[in-house]
Amino acid sequence: MTAVRSADDTARLRRVFEMERDRGCDNKTVVGGLDRMLIQMAEDGLITPASALGRQFKALQPGGYRSLGEAERQGWIEGAIAVLGARSAQPPTGAPARRPQPARRRPAPQRTDDDDASAPAVGGVLRLDSPVSKLPGVGKAAAERFAKLGVETAADAVFLFPRRFNDFTDVRKINELRPGSHPQTVVGTVFSVGEVRFGRRARGSQAVITDGSGMLKAMWWNMPYVARGLPEGARVVLSGKVRDYRGRLQMENPEYEVFDEETMRAGKMVPVYPATNGLGQRTIRRAVKAAVDQLAAQVNDPIPEAARKSRNLPPVNAAIGAYHYPTDYAEAERARQRIALGEFAAVQAAVLMRRAEWQEGNVAPPFSLAEEREGFLRSLPFGLTGAQARCLDEIDRDLAGPHPMLRLLQGDVGSGKTVVAFAAMLAAVRAGYQAALMAPTEILAEQHYRSLARLLGGDEVSPLAGMFAPPWAKQPLRAVLLTGSLTAGQKAQVRGDAAHGGADIVIGTHALLEDGMEMPRLGLAVVDEQHRFGVLQRAKLRQKGMNPHLLVMTATPIPRTLALTVYGDLEVSTIDEMPPGRLPIRTRWYQPGERDAAYTFLRKQLDAGEQVYVICPLVEESETLDARSAEEEYERLRHGPLHGYSVELLHGRMSGKMKDDIMGRFGRNEVQVLVSTSVIEVGIDVPNATVIVIEGAERFGLSQLHQFRGRVGRSSKQSYCLLFSTEEDPGPEARERLEAMCETTDGFALAEVDLQMRGEGETWGRLQSGTNTMLRVARLTDRDILLQGREIAREVLARDPKLQKPENHPLAAAAKPFLERATEAN
Repeated sequence: MTAVRSADDTARLRRVFEMERDRGCDNKTVVGGLDRMLIQMAEDGLITPASALGRQFKALQPGGYRSLGEAERQGWIEGAIAVLGARSAQPPTGAPARRPQPARRRPAPQRTDDDDASAPAVGGVLRLDSPVSKLPGVGKAAAERFAKLGVETAADAVFLFPRRFNDFTDVRKINELRPGSHPQTVVGTVFSVGEVRFGRRARGSQAVITDGSGMLKAMWWNMPYVARGLPEGARVVLSGKVRDYRGRLQMENPEYEVFDEETMRAGKMVPVYPATNGLGQRTIRRAVKAAVDQLAAQVNDPIPEAARKSRNLPPVNAAIGAYHYPTDYAEAERARQRIALGEFAAVQAAVLMRRAEWQEGNVAPPFSLAEEREGFLRSLPFGLTGAQARCLDEIDRDLAGPHPMLRLLQGDVGSGKTVVAFAAMLAAVRAGYQAALMAPTEILAEQHYRSLARLLGGDEVSPLAGMFAPPWAKQPLRAVLLTGSLTAGQKAQVRGDAAHGGADIVIGTHALLEDGMEMPRLGLAVVDEQHRFGVLQRAKLRQKGMNPHLLVMTATPIPRTLALTVYGDLEVSTIDEMPPGRLPIRTRWYQPGERDAAYTFLRKQLDAGEQVYVICPLVEESETLDARSAEEEYERLRHGPLHGYSVELLHGRMSGKMKDDIMGRFGRNEVQVLVSTSVIEVGIDVPNATVIVIEGAERFGLSQLHQFRGRVGRSSKQSYCLLFSTEEDPGPEARERLEAMCETTDGFALAEVDLQMRGEGETWGRLQSGTNTMLRVARLTDRDILLQGREIAREVLARDPKLQKPENHPLAAAAKPFLERATEAN
């Protein structure tokens, strides 16, 4: 029997196979070939795995019918006609007949779930510090695998929270699925699964799932390994978002798990935990349940009792149990939020204690920005924006106070942060102190030095002889540059000038932190692009002066939740206004077939006297990533679409002198097109560069794409950002990033989009170190919960600054790992 729905369908299909046989099996009987027809039938439910035709279909080798030789095709066709119930005609002379082939199924995977039957149940009294091997079903091998998840004790198992749930309260049939943004769950059988390619090198996995009501295609972008771990014929649970793709439903990047009758009871919310190779969900669920049932009541709540009572908060112990075994998603979310509140209270206690430690007992040199407002700022060829003026006021109040300033100055690319920082540095110099500016790269440090020289009225001057005497200054001042590429003699001269009073302003890279670098009168330290520096570097810079004020600058827009967490010990000033006259940068995503139009546009802009950046993600050709290298693109452009224009190459492997020379010529408009790697992500300022092309744009993160875009739009001219993707469809996440770039130029809005997309991914990784982390359930989107946690931490610390009272010991214990991690940061 077959699954073809009617005798007419069977007859028509048999005629197709007979025509294919009579044509000599040339695979041209139907448009697109037999493979396309068979796959379409499978997706429509006309062929099922259990049917004779389904088994014949599965007998095809991975390349399908088209990969067979002529004789093999004839044998397969004869077999297909036979299972459809027809008397086979004799094959042409010389062609061997072939019996129908049985379905080739992959063997079900052997059980690697280290569910040791011999492993003891709980041995003796279980305590929070008991080794994980004391939990039921956990033998030596499983304990080693649990350790990879950061679970070494029974307490760790209690805090191994589900990453999602299989919702068996709402399992749907495939024919009941509808496109939408919420995950949907189905249980079905894997009809077919295999690795697929998208374009030249991008790979993924594709499976067809059936449950008797229909067939569903599941796609895993950039995850070819799924095909190796999902056995054909297995019953599986899939949960994910469903979209309409070319008129058919498709589930993209779904979570999946082999169905387990014992564990997957109908009508329950079943937890799905983080796992590792050889440690399956059954073992994890059994061990975690034992730990939670016996130990959740012993967990100390980091939120003190007084704070809990005043806010009517439920006990954290009940929340732990509810999050592992909720009755529905609403209960799971309530439990998660309660646990997250304790995590945020601990984090905020840590950052507030760190701020108090920075300022406690330290008297900073006071000074004012009053004279800089009348002198330096009035001398500028442009006026300050309202946002710049507001931030200056906030900085001025800090500088006049008795404690060292700890402030984060954030603003979108091109918003004017550097001018604000320069004003504060000049105020320190006028008051008799030194100022230092530390940048993460030599290019950025050199850019800052040139910008300061230009604003002080100097021409191109030597970094060692930077003496300036602007008319508004009461006395000359000297600025020097210290980078790793200076000779030993040059470094010695800069160090000597800084140590003995010959340098008022020192601009440099990490070289400023070297032990031989002394700045005894350091009154203000400015750190640019803070996300590249750790707390240790910050503290080391502080030790070089007399309790200097600290101003941290970043052009990477930071969501409020992240700012209060990662930079919670810093007050935040935000420049959220661009200089007047700047036009929004126009951004467009170009797919591979649209490049000719893009190059025509580039030539038009170049002919108008403007300049272009072309950014590529790699320095050398890579066989593993389909991204055009800067070297390859440089050669291709100057001999191809941009032949006749002046094209130069810049990348991080060049010497400092060579990079300076190329950037200098580009700045003087002697070079029209600069092909570069991500070395120009921050700090390059060429107002005449109005177009930036980003090759392989789908391979960059949203934040980095926005930083690249900020290299243009630095004058009153209209600027453009061209995003080139290497694939027609780069996948749903990359597609969302590129579309967001085209929709807005607001860096803070993009930061929020990035946050929503990445969730607990890379962004949260700034707070996490491996799997075993104090931040287990809190999310960056939990703004209200974080603010409540900060309020609780402030209340407790106001009464007990060192958290020494017994009722506050659980909060102190929860905050300790974060304080230790901050000390270890680098």
